[in-house]
Order: sequence, then C-alpha cells, then structure tokens
Amino acid sequence: MEDVVVLHAKALNVDRISCLQLMSRAPEIAHHLGYAPGGIQKGSRASMGMSREARAFGGGVPSMELGGVTASLQSIGASGTIKPEAKRAIAAALRKVGILADGDHVAAMQDRRQLVVVEVPRYFESREDELPLLVDYKVGGFNHQRAEEMLQESRLWDTRDDCHCECSLDADRTLQISRMQRIENMKVFEKFKLYEASVADDLRRRRQNHASPVYGMHPWLERLASKNGLSSVSNTVYLLHGTAARNLAEIRKEGLHSKFSLHGSQSYGQGLYFTVNSCKAFQYAGDGGCILVCRVVLGKVEVLPSECGARFFARPPAHSAKAQAGYTRRQNAVQVHDEYIVFSGDAVYPEFVLHVA
Repeated sequence: MEDVVVLHAKALNVDRISCLQLMSRAPEIAHHLGYAPGGIQKGSRASMGMSREARAFGGGVPSMELGGVTASLQSIGASGTIKPEAKRAIAAALRKVGILADGDHVAAMQDRRQLVVVEVPRYFESREDELPLLVDYKVGGFNHQRAEEMLQESRLWDTRDDCHCECSLDADRTLQISRMQRIENMKVFEKFKLYEASVADDLRRRRQNHASPVYGMHPWLERLASKNGLSSVSNTVYLLHGTAARNLAEIRKEGLHSKFSLHGSQSYGQGLYFTVNSCKAFQYAGDGGCILVCRVVLGKVEVLPSECGARFFARPPAHSAKAQAGYTRRQNAVQVHDEYIVFSGDAVYPEFVLHVA
C-alpha cells in the first residue's frame, strides 16, 4: 500500500516518498483524496484525479497492470489494502518519475515480513484478548507527584516570567493533575512496536547516524524512558501532546490518529505534533483537558527551515520533522518552542493521561 499516491503526488506537495512512511498511512490518504467504500465522492480530488489520468492516457484509464493508480486507490479506499500486482505496477510508475529512491523501492517490493517480539511493559495489567484499559494512579502517589513536577518545571519562561506560547498561561499558575491514568491497549501497542522495529531496521540498512538529541527533556521523562526500555536505536522518546478531554475515549480505543490532521490547518504538515514543554501542550489541552505522555518514534529527524503546512510526510531519509526554537521561521516570527511532527499514528503510543485541573 506504500506506493499508491503517485498520481496525486503533486497535489500532496510530495517530491519524494518513503515507503516506510506510507505503509501505515496509505488508506487514510486514499480516503482523504475521496476514495471510500461507497465509491468516489462527488467533486472530490479523487474524481479530479481520475479525469486527469484519463486525459493523460488519451481518454482511457489504464489497468493496474499497466501502471494506472485510480483503480488501486479505489481498492485501498474500500478495503484498506492493495494487491501485490497493483504494488508492482505502481512501483514501475514511481521509479519512472523518480518519486521513490531505488533503495526504498527495492526494499518495499521484496514484501519482507519482519518477525518482531513485542515485549509488553512489566507494569501492564491487561492481556492481549482484553479491551483497552485505563488504569488509575494514586492521587498524591509517587508517579502523580513526579508528573506534576514535570508539568511545572517543563514550562518555557522568558525574562518577564510569563509563558512564551499562545496559551496565555499565567506565570503564577501551577499546573495540577486531578487524575493520572495509564492507557493499556495491546492492539495499538503492537502496531507501535512493529513500526518502531521497522524504523530501526531502516536506519541500520541505511547505515545512517540517526541520533538527534531532544533538548529540554525533563529528567523524569528521561528516567522513565530508561526504566521502561524505550528504543534508542529507533530514537524513541517520551513527548507531550495536548488534547481536549472529549477525545480521550477515541484515543483509548484507537490511539492517536494522523488522519484527523488531514482536515485541519497545520503549520508544519498534516501530522501529529509533540513537545517537551507543558505550556505548549496545555495550549491544546486547555482547562479540564488532557496532556498525554506518549512514546514517539522519531528516527532520523529533519529540522525544518520554515512552515510547510501542506506536507503529508517527512522528507526521506528522515522519519519525522522538527520545528526548532530560534531557527524555524513561522510567518513573520521565529519558532519559540521545539515541536516534533510524525506523520503516522503507528509512530506513537499514548501511554499516560494527565488530566489537567
């Protein structure tokens, strides 16, 4: 499914596509373009894409065997999968126009299957066949206290002791946690671990130095990462993500979805955004909202020079992007917080929920 958007690459502002990035995102891209179980949506970019393809081939849409992508996108929209013959046909088109690097193409077309042993955290209480759990931590207990300290100490301050970001968080306000919970969803965790292993394998294959330090990480999150065995090979770290409380039920059930970002206006691409600063996370959580402590696979990180709101993927060979404080340009200003962007929900496991009082 990683080779399905060649026809729409220009519309998606994609000049190179990583097979790894597309593997978990092709179905939602197909739906976003207008391909759905009910057929092509009237007036959508999908129907426009079909028209362009028809004109390009003299009025006829070629079959999948000849490299046409319209039928393949329809198939993915209906089933969420793509057949091997469609993969091979579209791969030829991708290679011809130079959208995929040869190395990525060859690796994807080999249909490799990697067996990954998913080691479940020792502190998980759920089992594989159980529904997702929300496990409560003791109010005032060790983890509850450390989490509150992290929220207060990871705020970004300026010389006036006011918060830098747009959340209008008063300098004298202490962020308190009314409730701390742990999400245990074996289905989402397994997808995350498989993605993590794929990134690690990709980095080993490329023999690239993927180390990209996450500056400003709170010591508690660093210790937590070490204690819980987050993968340094894939550059997996704990980062913060703010969201409204009404989204928690869906996140508990399905994890964080990058598909929701397809419908909004984003400064640095249509992905999932994370930060090390609690004030930035609070901007999206708000009073009564939730700040999620998430495992995030960063892999090789691309530092962005400026805004790129129409982007759907990290630029290969990177697996994620970073808007860097003091460097990345945003409109007529410079980025204030470090923000990390991943473009696949599989790159994230939302593990801890901090209900902000």
